[in-house]
Amino acid sequence: MVSSLGAGGAERSSAILSRMLEDSGYDVTIVSILDDIVYDYKGNLVNLELLTSSNKGLHKRWRKFVISRKLIRENKFDYIIDAAPRPWWFRQWFINTFVYQKTDTVFIVHSYNIGIYFPDNRFLGKLLYKDAYELIGVSKEAVCHFKEKYGLSKGSCIYNAFDRKRWDTMSEVNVETPSYPYILSYGRISEDSKNYSFLVESYAASRLPKQGVRLLILGDGPDKIKIQNLVKKLKIEDCVIFKGFSENPFPYVKKALYTTLTSNYEGFPMVLIESLAMGTPVVSVDCKSGPSEVIVTGENGILVPLNKEMAFTEALNKMIEDQAFYQKCKNGTISSVSKFEIENIIPQWRAILPFKK
Repeated sequence: MVSSLGAGGAERSSAILSRMLEDSGYDVTIVSILDDIVYDYKGNLVNLELLTSSNKGLHKRWRKFVISRKLIRENKFDYIIDAAPRPWWFRQWFINTFVYQKTDTVFIVHSYNIGIYFPDNRFLGKLLYKDAYELIGVSKEAVCHFKEKYGLSKGSCIYNAFDRKRWDTMSEVNVETPSYPYILSYGRISEDSKNYSFLVESYAASRLPKQGVRLLILGDGPDKIKIQNLVKKLKIEDCVIFKGFSENPFPYVKKALYTTLTSNYEGFPMVLIESLAMGTPVVSVDCKSGPSEVIVTGENGILVPLNKEMAFTEALNKMIEDQAFYQKCKNGTISSVSKFEIENIIPQWRAILPFKK
């Protein structure tokens, strides 16, 4: 069960998981709540939005429940993996009780901001997941966070996996990338989670604009106009380039000098893994959670304390001006993410999802 397979790190990870499981001998059915299918997947796709296109409002929601319940009853799945956001506890309790019923269900927590998946109330949180087959967090910090807050005994970390061969192939696609030197930020432009104003202000305060190194922002989102206005206010319109969302960012990532991450919170930021897998170092804030489990300063990039703009600005400068330091980081990129490759992650899923007779 996913919200969609489009425009987001969690959605991309769900698509990768479907391919990984299908290639490992599992018979996969993907139930997508929304009609937003961008990333390549494997298995049978059930698009609830398309199936209820003639319905509206509460009737549409009810029809999605009915279709899902019938699908699960008729197919008698061995397992359900719920990777969708679960912000409304009562609706999720209803799904758990009347849709999933007694099917072994694995719930994935894709963010350290666990309010997306858990109610604030500790009792309700335990009630919601008391019968879970397993709870999977995509970083160690996220798992510790929800287990401690809700007093849960279940909870394991399985990192998001990546397919190196597939990404290498995608990076070779002929795309018109910029000819000028640039650093890169990409993802959904949302201030609440991604904090693009911090990035733009840090870049404006750095020496990069005067050195001809531009900032390329790849993506769309609700706060794109706000960030564009900030760029105008800081008078760096010629230095900050906005491009829309691309389902294949890898050619841009591969050519970037380095990639940046300035999020207020994450789960396990695939932007970092994608960049390092392309041989591109990273400069990231040490948000909760994920970056500290990926980045070692001086080995594959720089990890900066959260909300320290001056330190982040100096990190941007250092990666451009200290070539020996930069080259050491670049040399350490690819090897630093080998543990996240599919062949190292799939055994962990097999251990949790043994084949049933």
